[in-house]
Amino acid sequence: MFQKRVECSERRSEEGPQHPSSHRVRFFSRLFALNEKGEYVMASDSQVLAEAMLAIDYRYPVGAPFSSAADTKAYFRAKLARHEYEVFAVAFLDNQHRLLACDEMFRGSVATVDVHPREIARRALQLNASAVILSHNHPSFRPQPSEADVAITLRIQKALSLIAVRVIDHIIVAGNETLSLAGQGFLNR
Repeated sequence: MFQKRVECSERRSEEGPQHPSSHRVRFFSRLFALNEKGEYVMASDSQVLAEAMLAIDYRYPVGAPFSSAADTKAYFRAKLARHEYEVFAVAFLDNQHRLLACDEMFRGSVATVDVHPREIARRALQLNASAVILSHNHPSFRPQPSEADVAITLRIQKALSLIAVRVIDHIIVAGNETLSLAGQGFLNR
């Protein structure tokens, strides 16, 4: 297994608040980083997550096809599961469902995020996208869609239909779980 050398300049206190072990299990990594003394030490959670982000971007570069629901769920799980606040992301695709760009367009609080369909439409037009896949995370780790989740999905779908951009799916990421609104029958086809 290839392990990238990561410079380790952050301190333990910068990784965020420490939680009791009953609430958060410490991840033990096989990834090692070089610290300030030139010694290899176990990589911190934030370093592992940073490397995971690089790996997902490497696996799904611009032009990568989104051809299966499993790949789409894995992609958004890797992109959004790390956030402790809601993030709404959009993958913009060409007419062959190849990735043009994936943007984290809106950031919210621990329970909500304000989404503006106009901004999604504007970006879709900039990229000449033919389709989009929507996704957002639930920091509560509950994958069930709220009424607001379904409502905003339908509003975006209606707005984008006016410019001939298809909403393929809306993936909700809740920790390691994902839920597809298309798979649950919420999207009008």
